[in-house]
Amino acid sequence: MPSTLLSRQQAKLIAVTEFWDWQLHARCRSLGSATFFAPDGEPPGQRIRRENDAKKICGDCPVRAHCLDHALGTPEPHGVWGGMTERERAGTKNLTTARSTLLAS
Repeated sequence: MPSTLLSRQQAKLIAVTEFWDWQLHARCRSLGSATFFAPDGEPPGQRIRRENDAKKICGDCPVRAHCLDHALGTPEPHGVWGGMTERERAGTKNLTTARSTLLAS
């Protein structure tokens, strides 16, 4: 294989790895998704408790800002990401406002 082709492939792999690397350091990484994503038919009281539990986990997560950046940039339509629910993110027009809201909570 020519070295330039290998170099391009390595560069792509590094770029993808760096893009997602923050997830390796997330507090939620080994917890499963049940706390962060609503099951079908979840009653409102349970939803509020589940979302509050998820936000506590996000509270001092070292990659909270990266997670929120991802959720707003994608945009992620479901779940708690970076300490914000889908409804909170939907009400946020930009990343600066989202971060200010997040830091105030």
